[in-house]
Amino acid sequence: MVDYTKRNVVNGKLISSKKKRSRSSAKKNTIPAVRYLRYELTNSSNAGTETSHFVDLARDLSAINRRLMRQGRIYHVKRVTIVSKNTTNVTVFEPGTSFSGGRVSVSTIPESWITIGAWKRGFSLFNEMHRRANAGVSGDIRGKWADFKVNMTTDFRTATKLVPLDNGANPLSLGEWNYSTFVTPDGTTSADEFELQMLGNHTGVGQVSSVGLVKSYGESRATVGTDPTVPTDVSNDPLTNLFDDGTVYDEIMTITFAEGDEPPYSITDYPGDDANMPKPLVVQDGVISDGRLTFGGFTAMCGMLEFESTSPIASDVYSVLVELAPGKYRGIKADVI
Repeated sequence: MVDYTKRNVVNGKLISSKKKRSRSSAKKNTIPAVRYLRYELTNSSNAGTETSHFVDLARDLSAINRRLMRQGRIYHVKRVTIVSKNTTNVTVFEPGTSFSGGRVSVSTIPESWITIGAWKRGFSLFNEMHRRANAGVSGDIRGKWADFKVNMTTDFRTATKLVPLDNGANPLSLGEWNYSTFVTPDGTTSADEFELQMLGNHTGVGQVSSVGLVKSYGESRATVGTDPTVPTDVSNDPLTNLFDDGTVYDEIMTITFAEGDEPPYSITDYPGDDANMPKPLVVQDGVISDGRLTFGGFTAMCGMLEFESTSPIASDVYSVLVELAPGKYRGIKADVI
């Protein structure tokens, strides 16, 4: 008979003290965090014209949870819900014009060994720069909230980022959020300063103002080797033709020389540099139906998003709710790069 006076009885079942402690410990390790961020996208004053809107999730999560959420992580977005009370979902025809409900896409930095390697190289050089500059200083003089932060693109760098709103459209109060600055003499008598963006070309004439990390990564790496040099008369070699009963080896050798001698990708242009897909990649895309659009989960490297939207109504406003997945990084699911 179960003794219900015991503390290790749960729902009429006797559980071990070890199992009970395990559950209690797991509950204590759960860190509460605000995971819902609502934004408003204002479409173009010209109906049907696409506009871009940028979000830095790490910045906004840091501000709303009052703790640093480092940018150097891959953030897991569980769901995005977009609502418009104005946008029609039926096709409308006017003289010379046809359009349907509003369209929205979400783009992120592509996750690959290239972007991961480019980010890690920038992070390593950033730390090395500060290590050398502070070599003669006793102790660590970096700020408590110092962090390595980059931009997504040059568009992201110059744009005004969206700010989370409450249900009364009151904006979140932000703190300091500086994107990392590099300083180099670059062979001059004065110091040149520049920021970093993951994708696209370096910017600045004469003095660089922003460096594309993927482009810089590609410029720093050796290219693949060339094909082996084969003598032109190899197909006539007696030993090469030792088993050529049907006299087809010459034709086979010709095909062998011609095929597979080039890689299935650009040797010089890395995806994400200035000449090969310099913009973020679309991970979700849809059309508003009955005033609503829902996107499933995806990941966002460095927590940076670009929303591209259009509406058949001038200056139409979309309400965008971003839900982050719960996890072990201060209550948010975010993997280390």
